[in-house]
Amino acid sequence: SNSTQKQSSSSTKSVNKTQKSTSPQLKNMSSSKSSRFRFIPQKRWQKIVVTGLTVVLALMLIVAGLGLYTYQVGKQLQAQAMQAQTIGQEAYAAFKDQDLVQSQAKVKELQQQLQQIKQTYHQLSFYRTIPVIKNYYLDGEHGLNAAEHGLAAGEKTITTLTPYADVLGFKGGEEGGIDGPGGVAENRIKLVLETLDKVMPEFDEIETHLTQAEAELAQIDPQRYPEEFKGMPVRAKLTQVQTLADQTIGKITSLRPVLEELPNIAGSKGEKKKYIILFQNDNELRPTGGFLTAYAVVEVENGKIFPVKSDDIYELDQRFKEKIDIPEALGRYLTTEKYWNLRDMNTSPDFKVSMDQFFTHYQAVPGEPENIDGIIAVDTNVLTGLLSILGPVEVPGYGQFSAENDPRCDCPQVVYALSEIITKPTPYHREDRKGILGPMMAAILMKTYGAPKQYFADLFQFGWQSLESKYVQLYFTDEKAQLAAEAINAAGRIKPVENQDFLAIINANLGGAKSNLFTNYQVKQIVAAPKDGQLQKTVEITYKNTRKADNCNLEAGQLCLNSTLQDWTRLYLPQGAKLVKAQGFTMEPKEYQEAGFSVIDGFFTLEPLGVAKIIVTYTVPYENQDVYQVMLWKQAGIEPFETMMEVTGGQEKITIDKDQVYEVEF
Repeated sequence: SNSTQKQSSSSTKSVNKTQKSTSPQLKNMSSSKSSRFRFIPQKRWQKIVVTGLTVVLALMLIVAGLGLYTYQVGKQLQAQAMQAQTIGQEAYAAFKDQDLVQSQAKVKELQQQLQQIKQTYHQLSFYRTIPVIKNYYLDGEHGLNAAEHGLAAGEKTITTLTPYADVLGFKGGEEGGIDGPGGVAENRIKLVLETLDKVMPEFDEIETHLTQAEAELAQIDPQRYPEEFKGMPVRAKLTQVQTLADQTIGKITSLRPVLEELPNIAGSKGEKKKYIILFQNDNELRPTGGFLTAYAVVEVENGKIFPVKSDDIYELDQRFKEKIDIPEALGRYLTTEKYWNLRDMNTSPDFKVSMDQFFTHYQAVPGEPENIDGIIAVDTNVLTGLLSILGPVEVPGYGQFSAENDPRCDCPQVVYALSEIITKPTPYHREDRKGILGPMMAAILMKTYGAPKQYFADLFQFGWQSLESKYVQLYFTDEKAQLAAEAINAAGRIKPVENQDFLAIINANLGGAKSNLFTNYQVKQIVAAPKDGQLQKTVEITYKNTRKADNCNLEAGQLCLNSTLQDWTRLYLPQGAKLVKAQGFTMEPKEYQEAGFSVIDGFFTLEPLGVAKIIVTYTVPYENQDVYQVMLWKQAGIEPFETMMEVTGGQEKITIDKDQVYEVEF
């Protein structure tokens, strides 16, 4: 055992010696191998770093170069754009100054400037190949193409208008043309009507350019852009331009049937037209704009109007022999009448619906002219508007009438004078109390036809505004003519809308003298965000009478204009709207469906110098969670009024002077 241990110990020492003797060699080999394996990865890493740095540096140089190049091109574009903006403002100023020659010159100059901008912008075309960035470059191309088509449409429009410059009140008409020596107003109108068919090819070209401009703008996605940049709105501006282009196309498209039908409507196709002129007294407000106080029958030939007859609406009712029970909705509040008279047949705010009813029964009245082609309703705003442009008119046997303020009523003199002639009680019986309206219409027409050409721009603009505000409303028996009137919203139609809210406030004076002359109202709409497909809305209407009461005792023999207003109020809402609560009505309001609307129907009274407030809360079916959109329908006969829109806390005040759509994000 001891011998074995010694041998083992000796053997172990021998091995240790061997290991010690070979250790330096193994160590050198190990060191050499380790050094070789570490050197190779280190060399590759260095190559990768150097290559990476080179690529990054190259990219930085490229980006810097592109940035510098883009900056230089951008500065050039900015200078060109500013110059284009200056030219555009000069073109707009010239058109506003009614100078067609200067307008056309500036538009051509703007077209040349646009071509320079396009050439400069094309220097950045390499961006078309770069992902993401190419979308912004293409947006710029679409915008420039849209501008090009828009300018082409503008240039063509001016060229088309030039032959009619005199009629429309523009400078640039040919000497000795429409308004040359011996020229009279009816000749101007006649020439326009006779040559409208020549305008249609140019009209088609204008429409094509505008359609192409709209198509280019539609390819731009506003959501790609920030809401604002350096305090300037960006996304909203892009959306606004797209909306404006769409609306312009809609208006241009709607004008086509009007231009095609206008010669026929104006009796210039070799056939006279015969129309009823209905005078609506908006100071005694009714659903279509006013009480049907009087009427006239006229013939129209080549745009010139020839009076046939005029009469009081009460005289017409005297000869109306039918006994028709008064409608239940009207009879609830107009308790003085048992039967439905012609003068009360404009109960629907939809002018066509009311005129269908009126005209059907008018044709049954003996002694009235036959073959009537339509009805044109006008209110006192038309009288005062024309007189404010043309100046006072003299009506033989009645005196002078003007649009100047009369301190006796703080209203236009023509309104007070007509009220005195027509409504003031007298101790004797007066025949044909409203016989003045026919001669007055003739006097105003005579002055209009003889007006110098510098008045025509204002007259044309006033006529268009009167149609938009429903101071003038049109109804035709011919289907094409009726559709043309509806296309430009001149027919007083009220129709349901889809995928948006709707509000029409309809008032009817059923026994308050002419108190609407002194009554104004303001509206506030409070809208909550939709939940479960419904939104809740509150409408507050504040009515104010600004004048003391008149002595309306017949025995006093005084002019009665202002007394207690007895108002039949209806709110036309989207179908499916439900009343939650109502305040301010003298009795519980009713709910019913009518012509695709939900209607809230109530009644209230307003004293002279008094205030009345109607508050109605209701729910409306509504699906859009992001944007609130409402069609605000303006009743005919009322002057522009303010509406405060409060949508989910945000407030904005707008003026309602015509039908319009209001839109805001929740």
